[in-house]
Order: sequence, then C-alpha cells, then structure tokens
Amino acid sequence: MDVNVKYKVNNQGAHRFTMWLFIVTICMVFAGFTSAFLVRKGAGGAWTPFDIPGIFKVSTLLILLSSVFLQVAHIANKKRHKLMTSIGLFFTLILGILFCYFQIQGWEQLTDMGIYLSFNPNPAGPFFFVITFIHALHVASGILFLAIAFIHSIIVLRKSNKMETHLEEDNIQKGMLTIRTDLLLLFWHFLGFLWVYLYFFLNFNLK
Repeated sequence: MDVNVKYKVNNQGAHRFTMWLFIVTICMVFAGFTSAFLVRKGAGGAWTPFDIPGIFKVSTLLILLSSVFLQVAHIANKKRHKLMTSIGLFFTLILGILFCYFQIQGWEQLTDMGIYLSFNPNPAGPFFFVITFIHALHVASGILFLAIAFIHSIIVLRKSNKMETHLEEDNIQKGMLTIRTDLLLLFWHFLGFLWVYLYFFLNFNLK
C-alpha cells in the first residue's frame, strides 16, 4: 500500500471522529448559553435591549470570506497545488486574525455605549460578552492550527523546489497536510456557521 494512502487510512477516520465529538461538545455548550440567555430575558427585571454595533457585521463577513479561502486551500492541496495551498491558508489565517480584532473593537464600542461585563445594571450585556468571547476563543484555537498548517505548507513548498526531494517523503508530507486541511475545513466552517447563528440570534433577541 502507498505510504500516503496507508497514513490516511490509519488516521483520517479517527481524526474526523474526534473532531465531530469536539464539535458536538461545542454545540452543547452554546445551546446551554443561548437557553440561559432566553430564560434570563424572560425573567424581565433590569434586562434592557441594546443594538449590536455595526462592526460585528464586518467580522461576520470576514469569517465567511475566510471559509472561502480555506476551501480554496483544501481543494488546491488535494490537487497538489502547493503554492495555492499556502496562499489560501495565508489569507484564511489573516482573515481569522482580523475577525478576532474586529470582535475586540466591537466589545470596546459596547463598553463606550455603557454595556459592561457586569450584571449591574443590565444583565443582557454579560450574556453578549460571554457568548461572543467563548466563540472568539474557539476561533483563536483554530487560528493556532491554521498557523501550524500554513508553516507546514511553506515547508512542503520549499522542499518541492529542491531536486533532491524524494517522492516518498513528498507523499508523506502531502498526506499529513491533507489531513490538516480536511480537519481545519470542518472545524473552521463550523465556527463560521456558528457565528452566523449567534449573530442573528443575539441581534434578534436583544431588540
């Protein structure tokens, strides 16, 4: 059996299963947060609606665009277009970082509006901060793995330009990178869809 095929057969299924378990766990966490949000809103009291700053629309566009670039990187990697793989991973990484940056800017705008990470006087604020921060934390972990995959893609690209590179070594490197982009694609698309859901959920329920 080819080294590359053998590597994927032995590891791909287990890696994807683990990733799906992780995704299900994240879904349960945010289901708990959104349920608590609705329960607390229904209790009334000092709960005061507020408008989400427009900058969060920008971050939404950025994370969706980053998914497009990661899809391009994954397809390019499957077709063994090493340069395009690196380019796709690079732009995904940059857009992911910009997403987190604009989230921080949005939190600062909320603070300027008098919305704080405190249940006094308005409990709606901390729910928004916590939910969006936990999501951004998962995005940050995805950025870390994106950075690792990007660096790995650069290594593969540089080695492919050397005449002494052996085909077997290239197959092993390609197989490892294929698994990384496949799992990254699954996780990153999930984070993008999750953010879109959270954005519309919060935007609708905070009014």
